[in-house]
Amino acid sequence: MYIHQCPECGKQYSTQERVNRVKCPYCGAETNVSYADQEQQQQFSGQPLSSLDSVFTNGPSGKSRGVAAILALFFGAIGLHYFYIGKTNAGILFLVASILSCGALAVVTQIVSFVQGILFLVSTQEEFEMRWVNAPSSVPLF
Repeated sequence: MYIHQCPECGKQYSTQERVNRVKCPYCGAETNVSYADQEQQQQFSGQPLSSLDSVFTNGPSGKSRGVAAILALFFGAIGLHYFYIGKTNAGILFLVASILSCGALAVVTQIVSFVQGILFLVSTQEEFEMRWVNAPSSVPLF
């Protein structure tokens, strides 16, 4: 795995293969890549590459998909995972739906959140960041 930093937006992302040109998944900027310093390519914020696979490692946004998954699995009916990832409107929507429906909609919101929690766990950090944290939607579902 090779780690790259976009010169345009400054975010870090990875590629599985060694390539000559990469496209930033965040802003779309294309960059030529130099692999002169292998040590730098094997480090991500001072951590060895093997630790990137941990679901509890914070991504570029400072959000951990592991923490978000736990919040979604156990407290999803009231939207705590949305508050954690910065989607306050979605968190308020889930909270109000659960409280005002006296728990009837809490079953629906808990099922949706349970599926989201599983998706958080099986996605990569980059997918998690793009799909939920940096999503343009204020209520990203799936």
